[in-house]
Amino acid sequence: MSVELVRIDDRLVHGQVVEGWLKAQKITHVVVASDTVAADETQKALYFLAIPYGTTLECLSLADAAAAWHSKAWQKGRVLVLGSGPQDVLMLIQKGADVKSINVGGMHYKEGRIQMLKAVSLNDQDVAVFKTLAAKGIVLEARPLPLDEPLDLTPYLDRWDQERQSLREQPR
Repeated sequence: MSVELVRIDDRLVHGQVVEGWLKAQKITHVVVASDTVAADETQKALYFLAIPYGTTLECLSLADAAAAWHSKAWQKGRVLVLGSGPQDVLMLIQKGADVKSINVGGMHYKEGRIQMLKAVSLNDQDVAVFKTLAAKGIVLEARPLPLDEPLDLTPYLDRWDQERQSLREQPR
């Protein structure tokens, strides 16, 4: 199977992925690459329920996902690889996954993050990893749904230090 899309989405398998990306990309195989999910039988069971009939799902540790990718186990069909954050995708790459572009779909706001785009909130660690990925020549595309206008995430990373400084200067 060929990897059609690598997506970062902290919710992993949910409606936007199933109804939007699977259909638009004609995905036949979904890989959730997550050490946390791979170790949690309940979470895996819920994701299996969310995947439509006829689409296969694998919930693999990062090491197992990278090994499967590297062994070219996904030769037939169309694969979507999901990671919950940029650190997961960087780990896949460090373990041999050949990633050319990343769709950043949903990194939702929580304490310690700053909202940069509609569905992308980042912290210092996220920005550092994204800058590392961009330095490797990997395209970072922020786009929640296939019909949304893709946005290059890189200029927002470049503005990160300015945003952080302005927040520090605001009175509390």
